[in-house]
Amino acid sequence: MSRRRPDPSRSQDRRSGWTPPQRGLFDDDTGSGRRARSTRKTTRQPSRSRQGSRRASTTQPARSRRAKASPKKHARRSHRPVPPRPKRRRQREKITERAARKVVTVASTSSPRSGRKPFMSSPRARLRLMATLIVLGFVVIMGYVVKYQVVDDGNLRAAAASQWTRSRVLSSDRGSIFDRNGEELALSVPAVSIDVNPRLVEDPVMTAAALKLILNLSDERTDYLTAEMAAHERGFVYVKRQVDVSLGEQIKALGLAGVNVVPEDRRILPGGTTGRSVIGLTDIDRIGIAGLEYQYGGQAAAAADGYDDLLTGVTGRVSYEVDKKGQPIAGTDEVIVEPVAGHDLVLTIDRSIQFSAEQALLSQVKAAGAKSGTVVIMDVRSGDIYAMASVDRDDDGSARVSNGNYAAVNAYEPGSVAKVITIAAGLNEGVVTPESSFVVPYRRTYGDDELSDSHKHDTTPMTVEEILVQSSNIGTIDVLEATGFEAHWNYMRSFGLGEKTALDFPGESAGILHRWDELQGSERYTVAYGQGVASTSLQLASVINTIANDGIYVAPRLVTATIGTDGDQILAPSSATHEVVRPETAHEVQDMMRKVVCEGTAAKARDTVTGFTVAGKTGTGLKPWPNGSYVNASGQKRYYSSFVGFFPVEAPEVTILVSIDEPDAALGYAYGGDAAAPVFAELVPKIASVLGLQPPANAIGCEGDD
Repeated sequence: MSRRRPDPSRSQDRRSGWTPPQRGLFDDDTGSGRRARSTRKTTRQPSRSRQGSRRASTTQPARSRRAKASPKKHARRSHRPVPPRPKRRRQREKITERAARKVVTVASTSSPRSGRKPFMSSPRARLRLMATLIVLGFVVIMGYVVKYQVVDDGNLRAAAASQWTRSRVLSSDRGSIFDRNGEELALSVPAVSIDVNPRLVEDPVMTAAALKLILNLSDERTDYLTAEMAAHERGFVYVKRQVDVSLGEQIKALGLAGVNVVPEDRRILPGGTTGRSVIGLTDIDRIGIAGLEYQYGGQAAAAADGYDDLLTGVTGRVSYEVDKKGQPIAGTDEVIVEPVAGHDLVLTIDRSIQFSAEQALLSQVKAAGAKSGTVVIMDVRSGDIYAMASVDRDDDGSARVSNGNYAAVNAYEPGSVAKVITIAAGLNEGVVTPESSFVVPYRRTYGDDELSDSHKHDTTPMTVEEILVQSSNIGTIDVLEATGFEAHWNYMRSFGLGEKTALDFPGESAGILHRWDELQGSERYTVAYGQGVASTSLQLASVINTIANDGIYVAPRLVTATIGTDGDQILAPSSATHEVVRPETAHEVQDMMRKVVCEGTAAKARDTVTGFTVAGKTGTGLKPWPNGSYVNASGQKRYYSSFVGFFPVEAPEVTILVSIDEPDAALGYAYGGDAAAPVFAELVPKIASVLGLQPPANAIGCEGDD
């Protein structure tokens, strides 16, 4: 029997007893054999006995079969003594053994005996994988192309444009306010605002000095701007707003880095202060803050009060390019969103009559040493307001046209003007006639108080007509008692007291009118002649206008039309009306009021009136002091003096109210006939001239008139 050649792969180190692993186990396509050989150079492999057990679990090469044929020889070799190995070396061998087991497991699963081909062993499979990866990559790339070119196209363009373009709000044109004849009362004119971006300013000191010189800035403002620009922290600081366009052009020509000139509008009143009390005010951003500017253009604040915004319009937006210094490049403006202009208002106000009323009132407030005054002029039939003026005094005591519409927002005791309501109620109820007579003393006790007339007189019979002409307080109470407290209260409500007028003017007062059954003591009686009740000048003018309009109450009106952006005029609805007293009752009261001017307390109401017959009623109310009394510790009284009348008596056209607040009694202006009636007389011919009114051919006049 021939001797078999020794297997080199089964060579054994007799000194250490180490047997190398089978070569066939690691000769696969993965290169495991090479890794195993490299491992063999640095680590000692497990003993022959362990190696044999591992091979038994996988394959049985020739050497293993020979071991079975000669068990004695195999056993002799496996039990040869092995020199001891260091602990760290044994640990490395264990790690190597575990790695070898994993390799053997992989080799066994891919062996021909398993019936499976190794993964990616075929060139066609590798080609398919490569094609699949290429297709997936192409799909991903196309997805990004679609995303950036279609979906995010706008965002990317915006991001790029933001680096060299800017945008700003493009203000809409605020609607103008016209008088009844088309004369401008309020309009917007071009202006500019100057602002600075401190981060872009190159020379803060020089820039601040240039702005100070052109804009006439104060030293404090200049120092503030210099500090802000030097800090380079903020991105926006206003320098000055509402600047004349020519000054803006000068600043723009300097090309100062970081300084911007932005167009805006400025609100002006072409007539100066004419109509300011009614028109109101806007803030620097052209948002209404008072008067009609607020009522029809106060934006969010006005909307919260229930007002419709007609004047403001809708803002737009404009884009422009900037250079590397952030300065706008001329000629690059492009409107992104077109602004929509606000609507125009056409008022019932006549600018000429308004001006005349304000000037006459200013003169009288100065002459009477008064605190303030109001005038209301309205058309008898339509209720249209021709003028509504308010005058007060500024901090240095000078009389001026007020920013506030005191005729609508302030309420005072009307005084004897309220006697017209009491007399008309008695006549309309049929409990009295103009000739009905009452015995009227100078004073009488009501409740716990003693009430009296304004002038001492003997106890005497007085007709209802004389009671009104002579303005008797006690006589008016007699008519009230004949009418009844509840009926009288109902008439006061029907005349418009105790509630706001249809104007719904911002801040308008409803006055004070307690129910008849809520009044106690003498207050139940004093309301007959205008004490214990409060009304605005607007309400009081409407009361007398009802008498002039043959007993028909007509609500006052300030806006006659609006004009849209298309130029079409939309007429406002006519004023609401209701009957308060019968026409015959109104005619009786009209004649009595004519005699008040001709024979009674309002003689000064016709001093400068020629050709027209006028009628009216004076009123002198008292204002309570802070202590609640009408008389202070020094015995002084504060008066609120009025006169309300109309002309011509034969066919009334215009109603005029004049009220003077706190006239100086020492100067002889305490009563309405002295403080207010002269203003009425001054206004009648001016109003007649503006409106083209002519005295009627059948003018009644006063007895003794030529």
